Amino acid sequence: MNLFKLSGYLSVAFGAVASILLFNPHWIMLSLLLSILGFTFATINIYLNAKHEITKSNFSLGYIGMTLASLPVIFLMILILKKKYVEH
Repeated sequence: MNLFKLSGYLSVAFGAVASILLFNPHWIMLSLLLSILGFTFATINIYLNAKHEITKSNFSLGYIGMTLASLPVIFLMILILKKKYVEH
């Protein structure tokens, strides 16, 4: 399996696990760690796709992985903003 496919599958896997771990508040730090790993593999996948034009479709697995890996960061940002504006 080449690096392009492996990075695509890993980005989706890490992003999915990071998103699933959001359901339990005790696992939010692990979710953020897996989110960083998923985002890194998604970036590698998107870069290799852009450099070598491997897939001819509109998107590769890296975009799905990047979306899933972004969910924990967006969730944490919403929690911070909600706490900031509810207290005042």
